[in-house]
Amino acid sequence: MQRTTLTLLALAVLLVSPMQGQSMLNPLNWFDGSEKDIIAMKTASPADEAAAAKMLEDGKARLGAGSTGAANRIFKRMIKNYPNAKATAEARFLHGQILMTSGRWVKAFDAYQELLQTHPGYENFDRVIGAQFECATALMEGARGRILWILPGFRQYSKAIQQFEQIVRNAPYNDYAPLALMNMAIVAEQQNRPEDALDALDRLINYYPQSMLASDAYFNMAETYANLVKGADYDQGSTRQAISYYEDFLILFPQSSSIGEAEANLQSMENLLASSRLNLGDFYYNYRANNTAALVFYNETITIAPESESAAEARLRIADIEAGVRPTSGATILRKLLLAD
Repeated sequence: MQRTTLTLLALAVLLVSPMQGQSMLNPLNWFDGSEKDIIAMKTASPADEAAAAKMLEDGKARLGAGSTGAANRIFKRMIKNYPNAKATAEARFLHGQILMTSGRWVKAFDAYQELLQTHPGYENFDRVIGAQFECATALMEGARGRILWILPGFRQYSKAIQQFEQIVRNAPYNDYAPLALMNMAIVAEQQNRPEDALDALDRLINYYPQSMLASDAYFNMAETYANLVKGADYDQGSTRQAISYYEDFLILFPQSSSIGEAEANLQSMENLLASSRLNLGDFYYNYRANNTAALVFYNETITIAPESESAAEARLRIADIEAGVRPTSGATILRKLLLAD
């Protein structure tokens, strides 16, 4: 899949383009009756709100003075003792920020997810989604966890895909959603999971056709299908899909800088498909003596790629059929192939 540096480009675009559909989170997307969801429906007492607000100010003061550990301990006590207080939403966010600074990307993401679940009306919703995107991107780019908090662990690409998926569910109307889908496709392709890549790209194309990433989605969709093609002697379903997406790309994005590459790749796929049709025509002509079926495939060869070598061969076969030339028997052809080997 091309342009694996899309992540950096996407982040740059987000900095200069306004968010669309801000804070349009639907809590029902993740409500399942769990304990955290039930907590989200409760409200804190005035006394708890006051106590939590005081602790938040204390935690912020310590954080500003550089006492990160002391500040984080305060935030964690707030989360435990005053989970429903309004001030605790900010404490959860700051706790996630502290986790990110220490490279604990998975825990940070989970902390932000708990924030969204327990405080769905949090005013800085977009900042939370942006922080989650940063966590997932870090894992996508190879960040490792820690074993016993010391030894570097394994790379967590599958976790990155899960986190990007969660971002799409959390904020389907946010600009981060198509970015998350594109990154899901990139990681899946790198991990040799083409089906997952195709699923993510298909959703990007269908749900976010106006996204700046739509052109890349069409191109990468075609590329992914093209990479699944094994050759002219195999099933051509992926070849036809690649041709379809290359054609859509050329029609929808004529100003793209990848037009030349797409045209060349389209021609390659068409030539391969034409070769496959020629082989089928030869099978019916040489081995089944079924000129009617052979003509169908020879004509299809010419229609698919009229300027290809396969099309030239098909025209010769059609001329032979029309002239009444009998094909060499299948047994004779087989003997010749064996002798040639």
